[in-house]
Amino acid sequence: MDFLSNLSREQLVHIVKVFDIQIAIVLVVLCYLTKSIFAKFVLGVIFKFQKRKEKAKDSKMFKSLEMMYMFFGIFLAIKILPVGAQLQYVMRKILKIAIIIFVTKFITTVIFVKDSKIMKKIFAKSSNETVNDFICKVLDVLAWIVSFFIIFAELGYDLSGLITGLGLGTAIISLAAQDTVKSLLSGVSILTDKPFVIGDWISVGNYAGTVLNITFRSTRIRCADNSIVTIPNSVITAEYVINWNQLTSRRFECKLNLGLEETSEKIKKLTREIKMVLCNKEYIDEDTVYVVFNNISSYSSDIKIILYVKETDYFKYLRYQEDIYCSLLNILEKENIELAYPTETVHVKNVLDSGNAEILKESINKNEPK
Repeated sequence: MDFLSNLSREQLVHIVKVFDIQIAIVLVVLCYLTKSIFAKFVLGVIFKFQKRKEKAKDSKMFKSLEMMYMFFGIFLAIKILPVGAQLQYVMRKILKIAIIIFVTKFITTVIFVKDSKIMKKIFAKSSNETVNDFICKVLDVLAWIVSFFIIFAELGYDLSGLITGLGLGTAIISLAAQDTVKSLLSGVSILTDKPFVIGDWISVGNYAGTVLNITFRSTRIRCADNSIVTIPNSVITAEYVINWNQLTSRRFECKLNLGLEETSEKIKKLTREIKMVLCNKEYIDEDTVYVVFNNISSYSSDIKIILYVKETDYFKYLRYQEDIYCSLLNILEKENIELAYPTETVHVKNVLDSGNAEILKESINKNEPK
């Protein structure tokens, strides 16, 4: 105490300043040494709440937490140091901006991700991964836009002119990229309505093939000749789309043209036999088999066959179709019935009598060169 009483006011102030500087240095060093521990602890609590097995160091938030912790330590150190009010004000502004950025980073990397509890509840009824990714990206962009406006407002800028400019710029960009915007909106419609999914065989306009990929701008399909076609989504939504994979069965239809010489009894017997054979096939829906004598043309008696095959895969359907045709030919061979084909009989009438023939013959002889 005697030592302190013997010191002047200036000396005491100097000692206090030195002591404050030492405390500030210790605080910064301590924050530097414990930043990893702090980041691991915070992420451990978050991951435990989210039931994630990810390592803390592998998280995108790890470095951000370390930086935030260090920045907070530096801010406290400056608060301890005897600095001017202006520097204190600047540091408070910087700290607020850093907190805004950190909170936005936290929201976009911890909450607005597909495996977070909140997003899982939102996506509970959606099984489309592309739509889920798109929603997360949109939320990320919106979060950063809001953060950007808050930061500018904190810095004291008037954002009314900027908002007006952004609205005008967005309108100009939209007009310049109408087709792209239309395709993007069509992509959202396709991914939400799901008229088809990856792996489906579809027909769009003049193209038909297997869907390889669906993006927000276009859809890629592999055609039957193994070529890959990229179709803008705006074209797909404007066309009629047939999704063959949503069939529960495939329709088979054919017509047998029998000769006109076949009797009605023979035709009736043939229709009964064809129906019996087709109904006994496992891959044919028995209730859909129709075999009827439905037409008499100028050259044939026609039997029409309609049925549904219980198979949606196109290539398997082709094999069943082959089996049906072979069965029909076997029945016709068994019954000794031949198929008719379009024919025409031309009858030529002789209009020249014997007298006219003699006159024509004499006229020809006169005109022959000698």
